[in-house]
Amino acid sequence: MDARVDFEPLLDAFGVPATVTRPAPDDDPIETVGIWLAPLIVDEPTGSGFGRRESIRVFALHKRTVQRLPVGTLIEAPEYAGDTVLTWKVDGVDQADTDHIRALLIRAREYDS
Repeated sequence: MDARVDFEPLLDAFGVPATVTRPAPDDDPIETVGIWLAPLIVDEPTGSGFGRRESIRVFALHKRTVQRLPVGTLIEAPEYAGDTVLTWKVDGVDQADTDHIRALLIRAREYDS
């Protein structure tokens, strides 16, 4: 028995609108909904022995609308419903599950207006 929660109710409850634009040749914008997940915290060692902590944003999208997310894909989405839409760039994929993809995002400030 699969104990995982279906992704659809999570999108309905916590989703924000998103526009996904992959690199050419598959660069037709995709209007969809995604969910912000808890950021990943990465420890970065430095030469002085002190480390810094960096968080990486994670955004989940349903596979029925977006099957693949190559590095460099742009995602326009607000951090919270009703907020200003910001532009994010896919830096990698954390996990591809049976029904959703978890993208690792960085801000793409040069695309924000």
